Amino acid sequence: MHWLGVVLVVAVSVTLQNGVDALSKLQRKAYADKVKEMFHHGFDNYMKRAYPADELMPLSCTGRVRGKTPSRGDIDDALGNFALTLVDTLDTLPLLGELEQFYDGVQMVIRDVSFDTDLVVSTFETNIRVLGGLLGAHAMMLDLQKSQTPPKRHPYLDQYKSELLDMAVDLGDRLLKAFDTPTGLPYSRINLRHGIDNTVRKNVNTCTACAGTLILEFAALSRMSNDAKYESAARHAMQELWSRRSQNSDLVGTTINIMSGQWTRKDATVGAGVDSYYEYLLKAYMMLGEQTYLDVFNTHYSSILLYLKRGPYLVTSHISNPTSTASVYMDALQTFFPGLQVLKGDLESAIETHRMYYEIIQRHGMIPEAFTADFRVNWAQSPLRPEFVESTYYLYQATRDPIYLEIGVELIKNLEKYNKVPCGWAAITDVRTMNKEDKMDSFVLTETFKYLYLLFSEEEDIPVALEDYVFTTEAHPLPLSLASKKLELTPFQSHSYTEQHHHDTTCPNIQVQETNFLRLLDIHIGHHQPICRIYSKSLPRASASSSKAQAGRPQPKPISAREFNHQNQQHMEYLHSVGVSIVVEDGQIKLLQHHNPDGTVDPRGSAFMQEMIALVAEQNAAQDDQAPPAFVTFRLEEGEESHTIEAGSAMFGPPISSNSVVVQGAARMATPFKACTPLMNNDVQSHIAVVKRGGCMFIDKVRNAQAAGALGVIIVDDNQLTSTKNLFRMSGDGSRDIVIPSVFVLMQDVTPLLEAMMQGRSPFAKLHGEGE
Repeated sequence: MHWLGVVLVVAVSVTLQNGVDALSKLQRKAYADKVKEMFHHGFDNYMKRAYPADELMPLSCTGRVRGKTPSRGDIDDALGNFALTLVDTLDTLPLLGELEQFYDGVQMVIRDVSFDTDLVVSTFETNIRVLGGLLGAHAMMLDLQKSQTPPKRHPYLDQYKSELLDMAVDLGDRLLKAFDTPTGLPYSRINLRHGIDNTVRKNVNTCTACAGTLILEFAALSRMSNDAKYESAARHAMQELWSRRSQNSDLVGTTINIMSGQWTRKDATVGAGVDSYYEYLLKAYMMLGEQTYLDVFNTHYSSILLYLKRGPYLVTSHISNPTSTASVYMDALQTFFPGLQVLKGDLESAIETHRMYYEIIQRHGMIPEAFTADFRVNWAQSPLRPEFVESTYYLYQATRDPIYLEIGVELIKNLEKYNKVPCGWAAITDVRTMNKEDKMDSFVLTETFKYLYLLFSEEEDIPVALEDYVFTTEAHPLPLSLASKKLELTPFQSHSYTEQHHHDTTCPNIQVQETNFLRLLDIHIGHHQPICRIYSKSLPRASASSSKAQAGRPQPKPISAREFNHQNQQHMEYLHSVGVSIVVEDGQIKLLQHHNPDGTVDPRGSAFMQEMIALVAEQNAAQDDQAPPAFVTFRLEEGEESHTIEAGSAMFGPPISSNSVVVQGAARMATPFKACTPLMNNDVQSHIAVVKRGGCMFIDKVRNAQAAGALGVIIVDDNQLTSTKNLFRMSGDGSRDIVIPSVFVLMQDVTPLLEAMMQGRSPFAKLHGEGE
């Protein structure tokens, strides 16, 4: 296999401090009080300056009202003029011990909020924030009605007659209309008054998370109201997603057509677009006690570990070609995943990935919306998302390792430093400059400060028993006792799962480890088997074979650098076992060797890296002698002068030289331009496809163009300043399925060609060797 263009990197994973002193109870109390103060700085300003508007604009010190405040486009679909921030934040108040404000807030919502409005809202956001908020607050009221006794018992507890549940039923009926589709997958948006109107009908695509993050709220609504229709609709949508998974990889795509059930984006990820679908499978098992939810989750989870986890990184792949890399970017939403892994019981993996995210915070102060494997910023905004705080909370609950409290202290300091403004907490437009944005999403109060407070608080400070609840994706507490409420439901399609060797939730008798049963999953109602979770007091090594917990598992067969193929799963497992991970960036394969927390590296990984360095040097030395020059000749119009430019050739597909391959035809721009997924336009057939560098390997772009019928491919550099000295032969992946030629060109050399195609013209292009 050729490895020209391979980038070899030694990545030093951040080492969390061993021996960190635990905070005293008094110190933890001080930080819990500090977080409560921070919460009130945002909540009190919202109530004073914005209520009943949906959100506070913390720089303008006023409310954001849909239809009055200038529109921000689709992002405003989360708003419905229904006092969003108060409804979403209600159940945070009792957890912080603010019972008086909670009772006042409940009464204000009952008095002021209506859903009978002619507004199109996001089905997903309205479900998790508003319906979840109503149900969570109702659950808190029922709990407090039982637990609060005189003289602390508030008079309103005897006056409350489940009005929040009545409001939830009203909203649930409005959202239920979104499920009226041939597949049962819901529309992504719904008109609160009219249901499916013309605006709603225009969008027949929805994200996987949008359709698969309903079961907790809808099941809770069904079991609280004794009406199965809500849970039946949500479980059918979840089953539809499961049934349409890739049979090859057991992964789901990112976007699906609700009319046909066909995937419209086949990216496989645990981040944006899919994230909470996986979360709700596991949590549906926790809340409802149905084994099939756990079996389905475990099947997906096995594939996530197999295809998407590369060392500490969680990459984006393709459901039909899961060993490929569809994107070099990771996103802030995926930082919830270590917390989900804690609930699953895979602590070692959770700690490793969480540590990687923590290094991003150390680098940038907060996590940008999207970033690369080497922590460069791709999308610089940071809206104070809660996912990393959530994972930190769960990891501390599972391990009681004081390092997670230290991380919490750092998060508090960063929020005070970068986000605090006189009227609340402002989002960041760019983590590189820390410029502020006039925005405070409701989840800042609902989740970010809730999880921060719970991280530092003591059990006696919380007026309800958290072990009796599961948190939704918006951190709304729903009672586990709902599992005892039986309804007539269409059974979820039967599915069985056999635990695979690469992750265990059983409890081996290993004395060097502690077995911890996380209280949030130690269900004692009788319908659950407690999930055993293993935690090693020493931080996990990057090398899987270094853990004694792996001792009984079959070890991957060693490979040489010359044998290595990144699409061979056995090869990938071997690299992971010796502390080497792989990412693909800008068409290049990067091998990263990870230090262990004690500063050592696996010697087998070091030997492989050294062998790869020697192989790359050998192939680079041979390149000048063996690589025939390649050229592109193009003409913008018939009869016009032709332009010939030098191009880089490929190490895959037929070689372009003076006496072999020549292809020519009309040049057509691929859609999508980066061609990292199957092409959506058919007009490249029998023509030359022009694609842009970046997002995936060169060979993957050519493979997609070839599948669309292209004669050849021109890959355009994505950097206008690249010099001609940077032309190189494009590396492949060892496969021999490419039968069309391809070349690499500089953007400044083909700018006229690109402009002509963008104008709808069909310029001529020829790929050839020096003698043509």
